[in-house]
Formats: sequence, C-alpha cells, structure tokens
Amino acid sequence: MKRSRNRILFAIVIPMLFAASQSLAAGTVGDRAPDFSATTLEGKALSLAEYRGKTPVYLVFWATWCPNCLREIPEINALQQKFGDRMAILSINVGINDSAEAAREYREEHGMKYPVVFDEGSRISSRYAIAGTPTQLLIGSDGVIRYRSAKTPAAADIEKHWSQLSAKSQH
Repeated sequence: MKRSRNRILFAIVIPMLFAASQSLAAGTVGDRAPDFSATTLEGKALSLAEYRGKTPVYLVFWATWCPNCLREIPEINALQQKFGDRMAILSINVGINDSAEAAREYREEHGMKYPVVFDEGSRISSRYAIAGTPTQLLIGSDGVIRYRSAKTPAAADIEKHWSQLSAKSQH
C-alpha cells in the first residue's frame, strides 16, 4: 500500500516540478523574456521591466574565462555605438567561476562600452536557461525574445528587423 502511494505521489509530483522548472527557465525565441532586477558594476539599479514598452534590449551573457566572449566585444561595442541611443545593451556576467571584481577588471581591460551586471548566484542566467557563453538575446520592446545565439547579430540584420524589435505590445 505504502509503495503504490509513493508511486502515485512520484507520478504526480515529478511532472509538476518539471513543468514549474520549465516555466521558470524561459528564454527561447518567441518567449516573453523573464523579468529581472540587478545592479550594474557601477551601482546603477535596473530591471528589464523598465524597458518594456519603450525600447528593445540586447542581453549578452558572458564570462571572463570565455575566449569567444572576448572575441565578441568589438562587435558589441560597435552595436552600442550604432544603437545605444535607441536600444538598451546589457552585459551579464554569469557568475560561474568568476567574481564581481574580476568582471570589473575585465570590463576595464577590454574596453566594454556597455553596462555590466555580475549575476551573483547565477539567478538571472538560470531564468534564461543559459548553458554556455556567450549567449546573446535580442528582446523586442514588447518583451518577446526575437533572437538567441552565441554570435553577435549583424547591425544590418538589426536594422532590417527594427520594426519588429521596436513594435509595442498589442496586449
């Protein structure tokens, strides 16, 4: 009797836990981007919600020990220069085998021209199901993820799809 009750409980609880984890770890194209609040290395508080309905957001998840992340910095700096007045560019150090101090030094050493957040405990990274670095996302002003890749999108592609990125939510 106890054994069958445990099986029934197992059959009910495990799928519920799986469903809950899937809803928390959103982050694929077409999903509504999970909100988060954070503080930049300079001490500025921000939240993703403050951009919703106003401007597209470009998120870059990275680490100091990631060679591909380093290679992407010049392209991301170029995007900051070209789109920084009409698109928020936010860089999130995933916080794995890293420290806020290491992220701060790296930012200075490599000339990152965009805000950097240190993801203490990888809370933001987990919400976006980040499995590798770099992971880059473009979120439309409607809060929907439009692009997810390890590569920086080309400025021409962003321009080409700007009307979709800057469209306001119909909800």
